[in-house]
Amino acid sequence: MAGSSPSEIIFISVNQSVTLIGKVWLVLMIFLRGLILLLAGYPLYQDEEERFVCNTIQPGCANVCYDIFSPISLFRFWLVQLVTLSLPYIIFTIYVTHKVSNGLDVAPNSLGPELVRCFTGAYIFQLMLRTLLEAGFGAAHYYMFGFSIPRRFLCQHPPCTTQVDCYISRPTEKTLMLNFMLGVSALSLFLNALDFICAIKRSMRQKSKRKLMECVYEDERDFLGTPDPNFSVGCQTLETEAGPRGSFRKRCSNSTPTSNDHFLTVKRASPFAGDPEKLSSLKMMTTKHACSARQTHIDTHRKKKNKGLNLSNVLLSK
Repeated sequence: MAGSSPSEIIFISVNQSVTLIGKVWLVLMIFLRGLILLLAGYPLYQDEEERFVCNTIQPGCANVCYDIFSPISLFRFWLVQLVTLSLPYIIFTIYVTHKVSNGLDVAPNSLGPELVRCFTGAYIFQLMLRTLLEAGFGAAHYYMFGFSIPRRFLCQHPPCTTQVDCYISRPTEKTLMLNFMLGVSALSLFLNALDFICAIKRSMRQKSKRKLMECVYEDERDFLGTPDPNFSVGCQTLETEAGPRGSFRKRCSNSTPTSNDHFLTVKRASPFAGDPEKLSSLKMMTTKHACSARQTHIDTHRKKKNKGLNLSNVLLSK
């Protein structure tokens, strides 16, 4: 992804932060709510007040009865619901764009994959807010409109002098539309709950992968850059400086006892301390032993590194 444009990096960051259920919910908002509301809801409710007929000629009676029957237009209620539920997602997209843009400003010449980030925490927060709004609008929808549109509405309220019968246009079609929108709200609430579970699981997987990669990085750093102190002391101890014949002086300042210190002790206490050839052969055997132990240590680190990398590849493939 080297050479990607800033818009592509922002799009990939948003795409990685949103789960599959979140994308399904977005399609639900666009098609089952937006398009159906504009294509089917608007023609159904555009002449609602004009077709609300009451059997009276009393001025203002029909208007008052219609206000009691429908305090808020269903079409406007659904529009407000659609816009309000889209706000958390829009704010989340703006937040991701702002963060990625700041990263691009800090490193303008770097447009590689290191700038792509996953904003799981922000996504979970906007998902919780979206779920609360969905539940609130669903409860208000049921409280104000119920599950059906009646054919006739009885009204007795000033300025109506007597009980007035009012008739609603196309009640069956409006009832179907009402129940359809309630079903879409219930489906949206269900998808939000599933999305929340998936986002939590993904966050836990990301944390486990991050910990695993940190462990692999630590092993690799220890293997490449930080030698084992026991072997470093041993190698320093083995670097002795030859003085007069039959004597060696230790150059290592560390007083920690090692296998080479034991070699020097044996050298001083041995009965052939004055024989330089035997001392040289004994020194060579100890040096070979130290180098063999160091190679074993390096092989062990290499096996741990390969094992960690294989485990990380398996987790990333899942």
